[in-house]
Amino acid sequence: MSRLQKLPRVRSFFFHVVLASFGLVSPAKAMDEARLRAAVASLGDGAEAQRLEAKVADFVKSGDQAGLTQLAEQIELKDGDFLAGLDTLPNLQKIGLSMGPCHHANIAIRLIAMLISDGTQPVIRGGVIMIDGTEIDSTFAETMHRCELIARLPKPARQIGSSCAMTGDCGGDPDLTTPQ
Repeated sequence: MSRLQKLPRVRSFFFHVVLASFGLVSPAKAMDEARLRAAVASLGDGAEAQRLEAKVADFVKSGDQAGLTQLAEQIELKDGDFLAGLDTLPNLQKIGLSMGPCHHANIAIRLIAMLISDGTQPVIRGGVIMIDGTEIDSTFAETMHRCELIARLPKPARQIGSSCAMTGDCGGDPDLTTPQ
């Protein structure tokens, strides 16, 4: 199955996590327990999300589509089974409840890389990359902010996503601006 065919299932991740948090999604068929634990553990690394943000931002700002595509392919090889199979994971409720903001930031930045490499056009506003028509960029920025606070990571200037949720200044993000 190509990355394009898997992407719609990947986009629904946050919805599944929210449902799992409330116990509304039932476990489905089993995934290798060791691979599942390894995937969840690796997504908890906030510094990795920061590195991916910098890479994605560099590729987008420089127009390096080949580099971005290669990065998305690496993400798919490493995490594709986990990201695309979220609706079939065993113990989804337990997994959803065990994940913190660093996990969510890592998932969001991976989705952003895959979306852009598959043709979604980002925009750059004030040096910050955003994807109009979605809130994945803002979700990344908000969860990365929380991850940095909790993990006590350095807080570089956000390169991807609106800081609307943290600052209340939503004027730069048309997806979060309240119509007047």
